[in-house]
Amino acid sequence: MTTLTAFPTTDPRGAKAVAIAADAGQWIKVRARDGAKYYGIRSSADSNVCYLVNRSTCTCADFFYGHECKHVLAVRLWCEMLEMGR
Repeated sequence: MTTLTAFPTTDPRGAKAVAIAADAGQWIKVRARDGAKYYGIRSSADSNVCYLVNRSTCTCADFFYGHECKHVLAVRLWCEMLEMGR
């Protein structure tokens, strides 16, 4: 049995990341000129704001101030689920 390791279970952002990942069908899929994949994830606080996110970076304020944000956690979770074939 494989376990998802995208985020620590003690992280309070984990539940929010799961909710965001559940809505992955609504994400904007973006490919940069260098081929890097990103996702556009709408802010939960302001529906007019969309963050550009991949497995290691995000344009939100939490990430800017050095926190591993719920958006990055959601992308990691989603990518891991895809790799598992779910």
